Amino acid sequence: MVEANERWERLAGQLREENAALRVENERLRERDVRREAELERVSAELAVLQRLVFGRSSERVRPQPTAGDGDGQGGYGGEPGERERERAPRRGPGGRAGRRDYSHLPRVEVVWDFAGGGYCCPDCSSRFEAFDDHAFEQVDWRVTVRVVVHRRRRYRRRCRCAGARTVTAPGPPKAVGKGRFSNGFIAMLLVERFVAGRSQNSLIAGLARQGAEVSSSTLVGTCAAAGTLLAPLEERIVARSRDSWHPHADETSWHVFTPDGGDGPARWWLWVFIGADTTCFVMDPTRAGAVLARHAGIDTATGQLTPHADGGPRRLVVSSDFYTVYASAGRRTDGLTNLYCWAHVRRYFVRAGDANPTQLACWTRDWLDRIKALYHAHDELTDAWNASTAAAGTAATRLDDAYTAWDTALQAIDTARQAQMASPGLQQPAKKALATLDREWDGLTAHRDYPMISLDNNTSERALRRPVITRKNAYGSRTDDAARLAATVWTVTATAEQAGLNVLTYLTAYLDACGRNGGRPLTGPDLQRFLPWTASPADLHTWAQPPPTG
Repeated sequence: MVEANERWERLAGQLREENAALRVENERLRERDVRREAELERVSAELAVLQRLVFGRSSERVRPQPTAGDGDGQGGYGGEPGERERERAPRRGPGGRAGRRDYSHLPRVEVVWDFAGGGYCCPDCSSRFEAFDDHAFEQVDWRVTVRVVVHRRRRYRRRCRCAGARTVTAPGPPKAVGKGRFSNGFIAMLLVERFVAGRSQNSLIAGLARQGAEVSSSTLVGTCAAAGTLLAPLEERIVARSRDSWHPHADETSWHVFTPDGGDGPARWWLWVFIGADTTCFVMDPTRAGAVLARHAGIDTATGQLTPHADGGPRRLVVSSDFYTVYASAGRRTDGLTNLYCWAHVRRYFVRAGDANPTQLACWTRDWLDRIKALYHAHDELTDAWNASTAAAGTAATRLDDAYTAWDTALQAIDTARQAQMASPGLQQPAKKALATLDREWDGLTAHRDYPMISLDNNTSERALRRPVITRKNAYGSRTDDAARLAATVWTVTATAEQAGLNVLTYLTAYLDACGRNGGRPLTGPDLQRFLPWTASPADLHTWAQPPPTG
């Protein structure tokens, strides 16, 4: 009996140990299930956002909705780049009542159509019909013509006995690339198609071949490189003026270089853009580090402070950007530098939170988008009131005070909601992420109050990067370092010209003509000064804003 009791006690002890181990294992499995459920919720939310980005409606084709809806419209305030412009632009298409565009400025060619034989006869009696009127209508025709222009320079021989040259030859056309076979107009069109329109090299070669012109790739590469050398002084002046700007919009995107000089394989470079009041400057660099921002903004890398003005006075700099750490770090370290963060980026976080969990966060997202929309309305009124106050006094000051009060009210509503919701339990993870971003970047978002003349978002720089991004999708990048920097040079010149309202094709042709008259060398001094949009004469600006002449 004693042995049986001992055996049962040993068995009971083993069972107690096994039960304790199973309880520990069950607790570990419960914790693992909780972690996996949280991870599944996070992955599901990211999947919903990515599906919306890939398969959702395109912002380019969806008209902004007048109400809060599903977070895709919001009246165009703070949305994707171009939404506010599309909301304010007149409607076109069915029901738009926009009428037809006016093409009377285009060259006109009349074509007469008639029956075979020059008339019409009655099919029964064969008597000839009498002509009495024409039925005329217009069509817009599009033709691309590659032609060979033969320049005949007249030569004259002396018939007198005076001293001097025996023969003279009339001057020919100005050739920007002296030994090249392409006209200045061809080179301008090549740069516009390659970089402004974003076509790849192979696409250009195939397009020229369809017009009967077989051109090799190396010939186009050499022509672009020669044109880049001519544009270099123009780019340098644009960069210098951009660095003197007190407020740039800044952004960056990746760029691929397939055979970099310092490596044996494809490299990931970065294309930066800095947009001032009258300049758009693109910088191609192998890194995304803060040294690029410091070099362009005039920040001493040793001290981290802004370099003084040429007269020795202190500088102040206001940078509109997204939340990339380079801009935030510069704002924390550099005295006199103020960060203005993009409210459109913040709005995007709330939209994606609603996309991640539409069942539970639809109303929450709609409320937040309404608050941001109200802030945009208040900022629009603040901007108008500030502009009016700089032009007039009296009632303008009262209007400005009221606008500041409306702005403070809209911002206070956002601040109250974010603090209350961050303290409340049970909020979904996507909503927590959006609120955490809003809290982390709050100082840079609220700093817009002191700069009512600056927009609330950084859409300006994002729009500027669209053209390089399209080129990257079509051409995948650049083959060499020099080709990558050439792309930045051409984008800097053409984007600055477009910012001044110029026709880039006319502008580039005029500049290349001037280089041709300069012996195929880059312009300097007053000749270069003439082509800077901020110093050019009104007559030149008007001429360069027109389409290139035909014929």
